[in-house]
Amino acid sequence: MKSLFSAFDFSKSEDVTKLFEADETVKISTALFKFNKKAKKQERNILITNKHIFNLGKGQEVKRKIPISKVAAITASRVSSEFVIHVPDEYDYRYSSADQRDAILNAITSEWCKIYKHKQGLPFFYKDDIELTNYTTLKAEKKKGISRIPTEEPKYLTEEILKGKGSPTTGKKRSSTLFSRDKKEVSVEDFNPLKVLGRGAFGKVMLVEKKDTKEIFAMKSLRKEDLIDKDQVEHTKTEKRILETINHPFLVNLEYVFQTPEKIFFVMQFMRGGELFQHLRTDQYFPESRAKFYVAIVAMALGHLHSKDIIYRDLKPENILLDERGFVYLTDFGMAKELPKGELAMSFCGTPEYLAPEIITGEGHGREADWWSLGILAYETLFGIPPFYSENQMAMYDLIRECNLKIASSPPVSAEAKDFIKKMLVKDPKKRLGAANDFDEIKKHPWFNDLDWDKLYKKEIEPPFKPQVSGDKWLANFDEEFTQEEAINSYAQPNMDLLNKYQKDFEEFVPKK
Repeated sequence: MKSLFSAFDFSKSEDVTKLFEADETVKISTALFKFNKKAKKQERNILITNKHIFNLGKGQEVKRKIPISKVAAITASRVSSEFVIHVPDEYDYRYSSADQRDAILNAITSEWCKIYKHKQGLPFFYKDDIELTNYTTLKAEKKKGISRIPTEEPKYLTEEILKGKGSPTTGKKRSSTLFSRDKKEVSVEDFNPLKVLGRGAFGKVMLVEKKDTKEIFAMKSLRKEDLIDKDQVEHTKTEKRILETINHPFLVNLEYVFQTPEKIFFVMQFMRGGELFQHLRTDQYFPESRAKFYVAIVAMALGHLHSKDIIYRDLKPENILLDERGFVYLTDFGMAKELPKGELAMSFCGTPEYLAPEIITGEGHGREADWWSLGILAYETLFGIPPFYSENQMAMYDLIRECNLKIASSPPVSAEAKDFIKKMLVKDPKKRLGAANDFDEIKKHPWFNDLDWDKLYKKEIEPPFKPQVSGDKWLANFDEEFTQEEAINSYAQPNMDLLNKYQKDFEEFVPKK
């Protein structure tokens, strides 16, 4: 296929050259085919400079100007002339060029390596597919957070390799196992993604199947760049350390932790019953016996953490999961902190509706802050709304600090339940229930007089509610906003300069030999 115009002619096109930067020079221009969102071929021209990739119409009109620095990876077919340029900040570009593909890819790779000035190289994925539709993220998919960049380890092409000096690195050592309950090495390739379960500020949680054993787990992926940007590296180290060491029937077990240069992965038990939040949203509030059952289990889990000098600090219905029998478990230890008894933490963290007064005032907080949050949980599960809730967050903080507790009259609850809430929501942490003897003080409250704590610990008490989990019914226990997403393990090209700068911050994630 011949070029529709030469570099010389192109340089005279004012419509295009006016978009050039002062030191921008043309590397290659040629005609090719571009595939649109309906996978229909369109005649296009591509021009590559030392800074940009220009996607051009049949003439010289500029359809798209892509900074080479924004290219994350390239996928190329081994059996056809197709290739995909992955641009996560925008969306992907799928092309076909029978006679100029290698020249195009070499030009992009060469300029990319010059821009980034590091030895790793541009990630390349090679596929045996004739058509690369399944590896092309469309504009509409980008808006939904979907990425179709392949998930296997890429090869890396550098300027030296393009000159025939050396071979592409395979990246086989990019993934390292940081924790394994069964002592086996794992990587992202060992898991098949099945469903998206949730999404947070630093990544997403997916339902995955371990390929060799067919076991089902929940896998949380965290982008290192996001952890650095939001100052969450230490919290993530703490979460890993806590999950490795704790062992309790009502805390979600950690199975594996592994990392790549760009992400950290936590693989945990999958709780088919979903979040307590989802059930509370459906029912609005729970019968008292059901609410007490959940509060008692959470109190037991918090008491275990406190006995290990760990404060949880992020209690909320979203962080409480149900198993298929109906027992509940604490998960997500990103805000947890190792804190010896008598010491105080000063961080402002947690969910606004559940924050203790001492966290808001900044006077320092300890394990008593967890008992305040348990009081809020008891109130919300019984009445359907936190006691100090306001749409205005600052007004809500004022209510938490200063306003006297008012317990709703409907639905009716026992005097013991009301007394429990009142004693948990005492604003002075030193006078709060649990301040003196922690969990031992909690379990002696009259609200729990009819509860056999030993039987509860052994799971010998039948839960008051059993979630629907047969077949696909378990999907209703999770937010359909997430479960309807396509489950894709996306590759993310890291900002190597940033990660190299903060590499010491991730040293604790490196396996100890």
